[in-house]
Amino acid sequence: MTRLLHVSASPMNGLSFSHRVAASFVDVWRTAHPDSVVDELNVWSEPLPEFDAAAASWKGKMMAGQTPTAQEVASVEQVLDVGVRFQAATHYVFSVPMWNFSVPYRLKHYLDVLVQPGSTFAFDPAVGFTGLVPADRPVLLVLSRGNTAYGPGEPMGHYEHQESYMRSILGFIGLTDVRTITVECTAYPAEVCEPLVSAACARAEAMAPAF
Repeated sequence: MTRLLHVSASPMNGLSFSHRVAASFVDVWRTAHPDSVVDELNVWSEPLPEFDAAAASWKGKMMAGQTPTAQEVASVEQVLDVGVRFQAATHYVFSVPMWNFSVPYRLKHYLDVLVQPGSTFAFDPAVGFTGLVPADRPVLLVLSRGNTAYGPGEPMGHYEHQESYMRSILGFIGLTDVRTITVECTAYPAEVCEPLVSAACARAEAMAPAF
């Protein structure tokens, strides 16, 4: 079954610019794929598991080819459930506002829990790292930014750690078909930002049926 996972990284829900654009995409995608399932995951309301010392020890032993203790295995049960839910999807949407030139800390928490050996990546000392999420699954990044000029060679380009980080971490676990819709100037007055948001919503709606 086709399954879309929408990971929302803003605590503002419907007031969030990135969430608004992603919601436009999801609504059209749902209509175009009536037999599909949409799984909504907001990292601010989702009870994300902690990744404590026992879990870190488990991960270190897994990477080194050692056997974790029963306590360490028990400590990552909920952690690995996050990966199971992620792997159950066939399509992904991330709606991500820029916070301090990067991603919100709750999204970083989610990704730190998600990226685990044997779940979303494998490690072999002889060959290195391999992503375990099938590369043919498409990803849409809906990014919002309060300012502009974050592109290569632009005045603020060296501050951009939002899209670059998302592409890096998704590529690490195997996802390379990553598309983007970016809304800039969201910190500007409504007469500036609202036309940009509306244009992004229209682009998202046009992209959704064939995604």
